[in-house]
Amino acid sequence: MNKKNELHAIIIIALPLMAAFLAERGMQFIDSVMMGWLGSTALAAGALGTALFFTTIIFCMGVLSAIGVFIVREKSGGLMSNINSIVQQGFYLALFLSLPCILFLWFVPWLLLKIGEDPAVVASTSLLLRGMVWGLPGFLLFLVLREFISAFSLTMVVMVVSFLSIPLTFAANYVFIYGKFHLPAFGIAGIGYGGSVVMWFMFFSLLIYSKKHVILKKHLVLMPFEFNRAKFNDILHIGLPSGALFLVEAGMFLVTTILMGYFGVAALAAHQIALQCTNIAYAIPIALSIATALRVGHAAGAKDYAHARSSALISFGMALLVSLIVVVIFVFASGFLVSLFLEKGVEDYQEVYRFAVIFLNIAAFFLCFDAMQSVANGALRGLRDTFVPMLFSIGCYWVLGIGSAYYLSMHTPLKASGVWFGLLFGLGSTAFILMLRFFRRIRFERMKINNNR
Repeated sequence: MNKKNELHAIIIIALPLMAAFLAERGMQFIDSVMMGWLGSTALAAGALGTALFFTTIIFCMGVLSAIGVFIVREKSGGLMSNINSIVQQGFYLALFLSLPCILFLWFVPWLLLKIGEDPAVVASTSLLLRGMVWGLPGFLLFLVLREFISAFSLTMVVMVVSFLSIPLTFAANYVFIYGKFHLPAFGIAGIGYGGSVVMWFMFFSLLIYSKKHVILKKHLVLMPFEFNRAKFNDILHIGLPSGALFLVEAGMFLVTTILMGYFGVAALAAHQIALQCTNIAYAIPIALSIATALRVGHAAGAKDYAHARSSALISFGMALLVSLIVVVIFVFASGFLVSLFLEKGVEDYQEVYRFAVIFLNIAAFFLCFDAMQSVANGALRGLRDTFVPMLFSIGCYWVLGIGSAYYLSMHTPLKASGVWFGLLFGLGSTAFILMLRFFRRIRFERMKINNNR
């Protein structure tokens, strides 16, 4: 394998996806900034609401990520005729996931009240979520098409659609928040409705592109729309553990967000600022994770495990390099980043600012571990190895990560900062174990091939 060519292949897939993820994080950034305009209570509600919504989305994204792996394996095996059926099962799966996710998000504010969250914050969180849920089916369908398009290395269109969604997000939020064009002023709920409009826009944009593209349209025939139970179950078999792995990581962030709520509105608002900054930075390794899954999956489908190992090594190197750049930015420009979210006249400005700078300095270092575990997760997904990594991740995130976050925040002088040190510990242990798992699996597969010769 030519390593230069492999690096180029990964970049071709990953670079537009990085830009697309950054654009999507940019939309979340705009949401957070506009929440800040509505006050610290709205910003705190945004921390809870967006954490809940994107925890749900990240699970669905993990489940649906199996679609791309199945497509590249069919391609490497020369079974192009199976691709349309895989995409159709992906649409069924997206719609199947939508209903329970909508119901969960609609009623979860009741649970937040039961566990002692601030009633004013929960009321705003409920308004936000009940606006966002209407766009959730559209976003899941968008994820299916993103996997489909990425499997053909045509990710540039995903980037373009995502960037077009940034000004649309600002415009839609502004219209719904302040009640323009004779609409009522929805306040924080307007951010939810604006997001729903954008999510459906993203899906229909990729659908139109796919139906017009000379290659893609051959593999996206919507009628007859047939349900294939065997393929649907195959996707679930790989996708559910992958989604659960995504969920336990996102769930760790969700639980720590809820835990942060016990330290007051200022700490929770600062937590939201730090999370939004790390979410933007995380756009890069998650794109590398998708590219790695596709490249490793393609190589594994051809039984070329040396190629699969080299693909993963290149991705690990790229993830580490980018993470070190992010460390420098977070450490030396933390004050500037915080100032983007807060105006000096905002209630509790000094306290929110102080917390946010501390959190960002800790986050700078756990991002390195987060990047490595994300790429390792993608490499294992390419090998169709998702169940055991899910079990390891549950132990690392929920026992080591959340356990240490609780202990350090509640039983040491670190207080709110202890939550972020717990995140650091959970992600670091996960990165080490998943990387070790990948290289052991590669060695096992190569030995098995050699023994069969």
